[in-house]
Amino acid sequence: MAPKLERFVSPGKGNGLRATGRILKGELVFSAEPLANCVSKKVSRDVCHHCFTRCETLLRCSQCKMARYCNITCQKQAWSVHKTECKCLRSLLPRIPTDSVRLAARLIFALLSPSKSCSEELYTLEEHESHLSCMSEQKKQGLSHLASMLQLYLQQEVPELALETPSALPPVCQDPLSLIAKVTCNCFTISDGELQEIGVGLYPSLSLLNHDCRPNCVMVFEGTKLQLRAVREINPEEELTISYIETLSLTEDRQRQLEEHCKHLLSAASSVVPDENLYKLRVTDAALDACIHLGYWEEALGLGLRTLPVYRQYYPDPHPVHGVQLMRVGKLQHYLEHISEAADTFKQAYQIIKVTHGDTHSLTKDLLMKMEECRAEIDQQSFHNN
Repeated sequence: MAPKLERFVSPGKGNGLRATGRILKGELVFSAEPLANCVSKKVSRDVCHHCFTRCETLLRCSQCKMARYCNITCQKQAWSVHKTECKCLRSLLPRIPTDSVRLAARLIFALLSPSKSCSEELYTLEEHESHLSCMSEQKKQGLSHLASMLQLYLQQEVPELALETPSALPPVCQDPLSLIAKVTCNCFTISDGELQEIGVGLYPSLSLLNHDCRPNCVMVFEGTKLQLRAVREINPEEELTISYIETLSLTEDRQRQLEEHCKHLLSAASSVVPDENLYKLRVTDAALDACIHLGYWEEALGLGLRTLPVYRQYYPDPHPVHGVQLMRVGKLQHYLEHISEAADTFKQAYQIIKVTHGDTHSLTKDLLMKMEECRAEIDQQSFHNN
């Protein structure tokens, strides 16, 4: 059990986590590797399936044609986990199962591996709720379809894991419908440094965290490791909370439609609707992405600057979403040689990110490097002016 948090029954909420001692603002409260994880299908060509790093060039598994790795080292380290999955993926080619089916299968593989253990978890998989009893029939039908896909996925090439012979599986995995329901209800979205989705994972203990509109903690990722950090001082026996709503992103096909919709987005973003309107903010953010994609740097900077007061309103400091948006704007200012403005924006981002991500996170280090670059360029400009 982690020294500064414990499981308890939260009044009106059920299970929860609370502090066992005083926790300082910015302190790392808890960190965990996933019990099982997988790269999201929509970014499977762009992210290493072992370390979850984005790379322009990836090595593809010659067998399943899906798994990709940034180098031979990652490929070798992933083989112990991937070798069983590889057989299942090959059996379904050219089809690729959904993220939830792959995650459920990887969970079974993990629980059957002697190197994996749930003994240190504050909340076991057996205790996770499937919530089937309170689901609509439509939702249950959707989950039943996924459960059938899971059975097919496992039965093709791994008969010892066939769900029709449940004695071969851990008790928590013997009912495919309940397993899929638990996975979909309790998995976390794994995000990169800019809070873009790259995968999904199961972190049983942190499933205990409850929601609050003004949370005292945030979750960030370093690769697949989930880190829980305090964003304000927390007193002993105070409940630890997070916000379940972390992003303002539109649908996942946003990037595919950027070019054809860019003019429309720019027009909509300049409408008379107040900037504080949530839909207006989403459209403005999408237009910002479109301008960056097309190289419209000045337009992108103008849109980015408009979003900052609204991000501050929706995500009060210190919040990683606001910090990342400040960093994006700072990079645009720096690229356009607005050096003094960029230095100030990076400084604001750093004040947030150092709390939400910690001093050792790659994003924090990147910000420090950007700030140093700005200081050097300002000093150089001052030298030439004198």
